[in-house]
Amino acid sequence: MSASRTTLYVATSVDGFIADADGGVEWLDEFENDAENDDVAGAYERFFDTVDCLVMGATTYEQVRSFGAWPYGDRPTFVFTHRELPLATDAVELVDGGVESVATELEGEYEHIWLVGGAQLAREFLREHRVDDIRLSVVPVLLGSGIPLFSADGETNELQHLETTTYETGIVELHYKIVP
Repeated sequence: MSASRTTLYVATSVDGFIADADGGVEWLDEFENDAENDDVAGAYERFFDTVDCLVMGATTYEQVRSFGAWPYGDRPTFVFTHRELPLATDAVELVDGGVESVATELEGEYEHIWLVGGAQLAREFLREHRVDDIRLSVVPVLLGSGIPLFSADGETNELQHLETTTYETGIVELHYKIVP
């Protein structure tokens, strides 16, 4: 197996929030519907086809489950949690461990890991230097408040720009490599 990589792939408002103040993402609905006229859905599908497993926090997992049918099929999904949660499918596994140990295990087994979210887990992966690239879909909306993707923790990560893609909806996807 070649070297494993972890991608943080997430949508954010222009002002840097991944959810509103109540933790909701309804503000994305308008753009999800518009995406069918765009190549946003195609870009997502091309990305998803490269992913071997998914990693997410419990809040993100519960939110995805609330949308209805499980959107990730039988792709192995690891949910960081300290509590018992109902499993969406047999492909979902609950993990209760530190980012470093779980990431090391996953990197040994999977070639491409998608760090779905949420913000707290993404920050932990970044702090532990477990993210290789970031794909931000910047959605043309200002939320004003909410759950920020990044925090002002004083840590600097240098990024190398790889690609920018713009869509008719106004969504701009930024793709960066984290410079080790």
